[in-house]
Amino acid sequence: MKILSPARGPAEILPLIEAGAEELYVGVLASDWRKKYTNIASINRREWSSSNIESYEDLEEVVRIAHEHKARVFLALNALYTKPQYEQLLEHLDRIRAVPLDALIVADLGLLLTLKEMKWPTEIHISTGGTTFNSETARFYHEEFGAERIVLPRHHTADEIVHLAKTIDFMEVEAFIFNAGCKNIDGFCTYQHGTNEILHKGSWQLPKKFGIDQAFFKSLRALTPQMAVKFTRALGGSPDSACLLNYDIAIAKGSGNKEEEEAAIKWLESTFNVYSGLDPCGACDLYRFHRAGVVSVKIVGRENPLWKKERDVRFLRGCLDHLVEKRPSQGDYEKFCREHYRKVIGSNCLDWCYYPRTGSQREKVTT
Repeated sequence: MKILSPARGPAEILPLIEAGAEELYVGVLASDWRKKYTNIASINRREWSSSNIESYEDLEEVVRIAHEHKARVFLALNALYTKPQYEQLLEHLDRIRAVPLDALIVADLGLLLTLKEMKWPTEIHISTGGTTFNSETARFYHEEFGAERIVLPRHHTADEIVHLAKTIDFMEVEAFIFNAGCKNIDGFCTYQHGTNEILHKGSWQLPKKFGIDQAFFKSLRALTPQMAVKFTRALGGSPDSACLLNYDIAIAKGSGNKEEEEAAIKWLESTFNVYSGLDPCGACDLYRFHRAGVVSVKIVGRENPLWKKERDVRFLRGCLDHLVEKRPSQGDYEKFCREHYRKVIGSNCLDWCYYPRTGSQREKVTT
C-alpha cells in the first residue's frame, strides 16, 4: 500500500517524498484557462488558487524531481467539461502530452472517450467524480477505457471499501484516508468551492497566507467533533455543511413513519463523515484496507501549507510502517495509531474518524 500526497509545486516534492509519500498528485490551472473561466470553473475541481501549479514548466520540474526519487506523479483532470471548453481542454492535453506523467485522474466520460481515441500514453485513474459505487462500474471503466485504478468515493463506509477492494480484483483500488471529509457524493456535487475566494478575496486568502485558518482548525481538534461543530456554529460558521456553505441536511417531515425517520437519521449520522472544513483521519482503517488489497490511500489538501502536508504524510507513514513491519493485532494497531497521532499531530485522537464507526464496531475491535 502506498501513500498518495497532494502537492502544489516543485519545492514541495522532495520534502513530501522524504516524509514518506511514494505517489503525488497535482493540478495545473494555467493562466489562459483561469482568465477565461476563472478559478471557479477550474480544470481540476480544485478551485482555490492556492491549490494549483500555474505553469507547465513547473509541472515538468515536479515530475523530474519525483522520478529522480522513484516517486510517481498523477495529474488531476477530474472536472466535468462543457462542449465550449473542449477546444481549450485539447490544447491543455497537447501541452501535457510531452510531460512524462504517470497517470491522469479523470471523471468526465467525454474526456475518457477523447483520451481513448488519442491513445493516451499514461495510466488513467478514475476520479472519485466517476462515482464508482460497485464492481460493475469499475469493470465498465476498465474494459471500455482501459482505466487501471479506481478512486472510491469518500461517502463509502469502511466496510463497503473493504468489500469493493476484494471484489474489484481486475484493477487497482484507491481510498481517501485523511483531510476534508464530505457528506456529498463527489460525482453528483455541483458546489463551487472557489466562490468564497472570489467574493471575499482578502478575508479568504489572508488567513491561508498567514496560517490563521490552520491555527483555528488545530484549536478545534482539542474538542470532540460534536463540540467543535457547536462551537463553530456559535461563531457563525458551519463546518459540517457542504464545502463551508451554510445549509443543513434534515429528514423531511412526513416522509415516513417515526421509526423510519429515526432510522434514517441514525444511518446518516453513523455513516457520513460530515467535517467538510476539518481534518478527519482514517488511519485506524489502514489495517483492514491493507488486508483487502487497497493499493493506495489518498491525503486531501493540495491547498494546504507544506508543513501540514509533510506532517500528514509522516503520520500515515509511521502508521503504515508499523502495520507492515510489526504485524500487530487490529486492537494493538489502533492503540498505536492513537499514540502516534498524539505525537505527530499534536493533539489527542477524539474520534475524528474519516469512516465513522458505531459503538459496537469500536467495542468489537478492542475486545
